[in-house]
Amino acid sequence: MEEKGVVTDVNGETMTVEFERSPMCEKCGACERAQERMRMEMKRLQDADVGDRVQVELPEGALLKAALLAYGLPLVLLLLGLFVGKSLPGWLGLPGNSDLYALALGLLLAAGAYLLIRRTEPKRRRRGSYAPQAVQLERLCMKEKEETQNGK
Repeated sequence: MEEKGVVTDVNGETMTVEFERSPMCEKCGACERAQERMRMEMKRLQDADVGDRVQVELPEGALLKAALLAYGLPLVLLLLGLFVGKSLPGWLGLPGNSDLYALALGLLLAAGAYLLIRRTEPKRRRRGSYAPQAVQLERLCMKEKEETQNGK
């Protein structure tokens, strides 16, 4: 996935890029729809400066991998917990309703998956494997740059 945006802020090794909402964004609904523009902070590209246009790419398959991690892993563990929890009383001779064991173990494993995802987030963020990356810089002439900064 590729988008072009304008650098609106530079802070050391990072920059903020502002994008117009594309038709793909309207269909996705993953972020707020109230705004016409989206802003994203990312690693600074070369010597990008405020007003420069940059092309930003999301690595191939990153969106699918992130969705599988966020939704697939907890779902698989929930289903595993339901199956094992339903069979647990029979295997171990435990008293009580097997549905309650299934519910408890399923929810416990799903919650564990979310905690694991949350705890490993900083490591994934440092690697940047799921983060959009600026790949190309387009310099604007000074007049266009001033108009962009002044909001014209």
